[in-house]
Amino acid sequence: MGGDDARRLWLSQRLSAPVSLVWTDNRSVMISVKGNAVAGYHLRVQQLFRQAPEAVWGALVDHVRGTDAEASAILRQYVRRHQHLLKPRRPRRAHTRTLQPGGRYFDLEAIYQALNRDYFGNQVQARITWGRQPPRRPRRSIRFGAYHSGERLIRINPLLDQAFVPRYVVENVVFHEMLHQINPPQRINDRWSIHTPAFRRAERRFPHFEQAEAWQRRHVARLLQG
Repeated sequence: MGGDDARRLWLSQRLSAPVSLVWTDNRSVMISVKGNAVAGYHLRVQQLFRQAPEAVWGALVDHVRGTDAEASAILRQYVRRHQHLLKPRRPRRAHTRTLQPGGRYFDLEAIYQALNRDYFGNQVQARITWGRQPPRRPRRSIRFGAYHSGERLIRINPLLDQAFVPRYVVENVVFHEMLHQINPPQRINDRWSIHTPAFRRAERRFPHFEQAEAWQRRHVARLLQG
């Protein structure tokens, strides 16, 4: 995209407003936006984004405008993927405790390895663990799993590690999260999409997809009770 002047011009053209751009070393706030389309925008951006591709800067434009809910997710994903460029922090002791693939009823590592062999040709390179136990308070929704691209880490909600949960339900969630590495987010019709049409087609490759999704809908209330 060229130097800083070219980048400011590029941003100004797409935002249709004057833009000032300041690079920072802030590890806590990666992007700070002040101003508006009338007065102009003042952006403070972490040095990490200097080498970001144009697609990521496109997500930044959408983030500034507030017109695309997926844009912030794309920016967070870029930060996670390139955190190695930041000065390393002192490791936390708690980090080593998060990698716990062995559950009371399901071994996530065994499930992951079998799915990787049978459906992905061992192309997925990720770690997998049960997430932390959710706090004991009323919940209205549940996130069954998550893929953290920067760490190549899959976390599965421990509420699924229960005797009444069928194995194929856990397998379906793991399969879904593994797909995120094979099918990264794409920009479609000026919007970022995490679950692209190709992703939705691919997740149906799991033979128990429909059965697992139906089970989750029927039993979500019971799972929310913990």
